Amino acid sequence: MINTTDVLIIGGGFAGVSTAQKLAENGIKTILVDKKDYFEVTFANLRNLTDPNKTKNRARKRYQDFLKSDFIQTSVEQLDDHQALLANGEVVKFKRVIIASGTSYPSMTVAKTLTALNLEQRNQEFASQNDALQAADSILVMGGGVVGVELAGEIAFSFPDKKVTLSHSGNVLLEGFKTKAQRKAKEQLMQQGVTIEFNRKYQKQDDVYLDKSSGKVSTFDLVFEAIGVKPNNQFLQTHLSDILNAQGYIKIDNKFRVLGHTNLFALGDIAEVGEAKLGYLAKQQGAHLGKVICAELAGKPTKAYKTNPLMALIPTGQESGIMQFPFAVTTANFLVNIKQKDLFINKIYKEFGTQPNTQ
Repeated sequence: MINTTDVLIIGGGFAGVSTAQKLAENGIKTILVDKKDYFEVTFANLRNLTDPNKTKNRARKRYQDFLKSDFIQTSVEQLDDHQALLANGEVVKFKRVIIASGTSYPSMTVAKTLTALNLEQRNQEFASQNDALQAADSILVMGGGVVGVELAGEIAFSFPDKKVTLSHSGNVLLEGFKTKAQRKAKEQLMQQGVTIEFNRKYQKQDDVYLDKSSGKVSTFDLVFEAIGVKPNNQFLQTHLSDILNAQGYIKIDNKFRVLGHTNLFALGDIAEVGEAKLGYLAKQQGAHLGKVICAELAGKPTKAYKTNPLMALIPTGQESGIMQFPFAVTTANFLVNIKQKDLFINKIYKEFGTQPNTQ
């Protein structure tokens, strides 16, 4: 079967969905392809894991229940400048394509799943992970970035009697953040009883974990590996490997156009945008790209995207967190609690023109 569309969007995360909604609202024929049948507010996932009664799976919603563009549940096998070959055997011919395929963790299914491709499977995946978490006495979280810091804090808050260890290969948490944010994150985690180990490179060997740096051998009941993020670029290798940089991310200009290709665009985590890879920024990128394409089709001038300085709100449990602004860092409750209320689930779906599932 051959499908035709004005715009094909590959990937249904924050970037892909925000672009699709903008284009469809303006009457532009758009198809979004994703291997899952649901969107999820990924920065609510860690709370969903540790305290499922707080979010009740409201972070996820089927595309068919709110997406204004057409949707095909499958993955892209190969892509060139004019068409995409899908895993289900179909072909999509397009005038423009937007690559928003994101990144993945090899073994961190809580953050981004590899196998739960429908909503029921994903909800069950979280239920099973929560069961494993409740049964464990000792937990290792590997990785001192945003996901690792937040996960360690969420576990420690919800399960204060468990031994939680956060290991990091570097010597500071939240690399790339301001020094005060790094210090406050460490202090808040330690106040909740988290053991923090720096300069650690744990690798599993049989039933134990060996630190390659020190030779230390440790055992844990449960391990979360918030490390090793990889760009989802496999479908580009056959015809479009030239668009990738040395790290595997897509090279683009300041209007998200892929360098050297007039009708290819890329944004979100897969693209070399020049700003932090955070969900709310990917959504902003999508809204901007939607405007760029609408303007191009109307023969109007387009504006370059202005990258944002690093700003983030990172919970370290349900009653603490760090807010980094471009000009300051604060742990003030009235600011941190802006996210704590519902982890922005309602806000995101409202901006997509819908509301979360009731449960």
